[in-house]
Amino acid sequence: MFAPIVAAEPGKAVVLLRSNEEGWARSTLARAGFWPTWRPGHEAIGVSVVVDEGKKQRSSVEMLDLEGNHLRTLFESPIGGDAVIAQNVPHYVVWSPDGTQVAVVAQGSAGLTLFLSEAEGPLIADPIQTGAPLFLAWSPDGGRLAVHAGVNLSVLELAEARASRPISADARGFRTPVFSDDGKLLAFATPGATGEGVVVRVVRGLGEENEPAHELPGGVALGFRPGSYILTIAVTTSPASGAFDELWTIDLSTNDGEPTLLVRRPFTSFFWDPTGEKLAFVVPSTTGDGMVSLQARSAQGEFMGASPPFLPSIDYQTMAGFFDQYGTSHHLWSPDGSVFLAAGRLLTDSPAVSFGDGSRDSLFGWNPRRGAPLEHITEGGIGFFPPVALG
Repeated sequence: MFAPIVAAEPGKAVVLLRSNEEGWARSTLARAGFWPTWRPGHEAIGVSVVVDEGKKQRSSVEMLDLEGNHLRTLFESPIGGDAVIAQNVPHYVVWSPDGTQVAVVAQGSAGLTLFLSEAEGPLIADPIQTGAPLFLAWSPDGGRLAVHAGVNLSVLELAEARASRPISADARGFRTPVFSDDGKLLAFATPGATGEGVVVRVVRGLGEENEPAHELPGGVALGFRPGSYILTIAVTTSPASGAFDELWTIDLSTNDGEPTLLVRRPFTSFFWDPTGEKLAFVVPSTTGDGMVSLQARSAQGEFMGASPPFLPSIDYQTMAGFFDQYGTSHHLWSPDGSVFLAAGRLLTDSPAVSFGDGSRDSLFGWNPRRGAPLEHITEGGIGFFPPVALG
């Protein structure tokens, strides 16, 4: 049996899917919502909700149990302010690894703002930092929050009266900072010495000092291989294209690790499976029609398989476009690394030209091996597995 999935089509029902001998049992958790996210270690989810109130909108982040019962409101948009960040993206929501706190990026009275809420304590929607763009990463123990706001990178120490430690005032050429699994390393980037490319930098331990790891000729997206100090670096020399050209790894367990080229071909995003044994890539079509396919490669870069092409749903396009951020909060890999989720339409799902209503997006599961099909799970714009349980 597979782990359960929470799925949604933008602004429509949020559903829970549980596998059984007959397929997937489906139950509705909310009548309408966006971007459901599992609360780690608990039978609950957070979901973004938008309500139309005449000419204005109001948005909130609600916590529900797996029966659909309302547990708590974690955030509400300010009265008279903007209710959403962008179309189909009311908020960005990421739980702390232990599920006790939730960080919400939303429109506040002063612009794009990071808010913190406690799942069960008195703290609700406490504004922490304002800036744009705004990306963040929880430390594995939930005690620190790395915040990349504009060109500033800082670490918020939640156990020390929220003391903020500045890391860099020139943090550019990347989006989301990344912690290693044990929280001892924090990776980010700054511009290269000549003004071209970036230097990937590493903070070791709890200090503010950082050291250069490697200089690369373009913008980067970062991610640690699970269970290791191996930093994975996607490099793009044409950021406007929305695609990366190469994927490098560098072993940061030593100070003199040499980078290794893992993949050289266009891709829009990569996702390590929870075991650290393989990666899934979203690969754009060469036909320019918006189609993509999935590819899987081993941790050593060996090709394992590719999926049939599909037209990704709106939410899946957003997920792939900001994978370094969404991948920390919304999990496409099953906890055991056996299934990767896709969402959209297959070529065979396309409607006839004479019909203008189109076909609905579907959620698919893909077993990362040669010749494996995209297996239909349910209708939906995107779906997510729960995170791996803390050890």
